[in-house]
Amino acid sequence: MTALWSSPEHRSERCASCAGERLFEQPPCFDGHEPGECPDWACVECGHAIMLGSAESTRTARRLMMAAA
Repeated sequence: MTALWSSPEHRSERCASCAGERLFEQPPCFDGHEPGECPDWACVECGHAIMLGSAESTRTARRLMMAAA
């Protein structure tokens, strides 16, 4: 992943679904994160979702997803 930042809410990443470098954006965050702080990102072309961030934020997100299931 290249992480070419253009703003806190947009970044360039490799999209697995599109098989190439694409622009990703952060969808509205319902977890209370500030813009640019949420680990959720979505490809603007196909909607493929990825989580980026620190290991702690990823562990917290996984715990929340497991608790919700």
